Amino acid sequence: MTSVRGNLITDVSPWPSGRGFSGGSAWWQHVLRQDERKRLDNLIGIALLDAEIGKQLLSGNDDTLFSAFGLSEETQKRLRAIEAATLTDFAQAITDGVGD
Repeated sequence: MTSVRGNLITDVSPWPSGRGFSGGSAWWQHVLRQDERKRLDNLIGIALLDAEIGKQLLSGNDDTLFSAFGLSEETQKRLRAIEAATLTDFAQAITDGVGD
């Protein structure tokens, strides 16, 4: 007989109803209590996990993505100024202070 163990799945999608998994609201409450740098780190992390969010981040044209993470107007402006073809380049530009 095979034993199946349950896995905890938390929905980290920034859209109103997420993608249908449970636990999303608790995760978002945690994210939005963090400082802006940690929220930005979470955004990059989610972009690495979800190709569609990665494309939206690289385009720099999705205000809903930035506002979902509670990023300030100044940070949003800096992120939009980054020209990068990959998330690796995008993250490196943040580290290097591009847009400052």
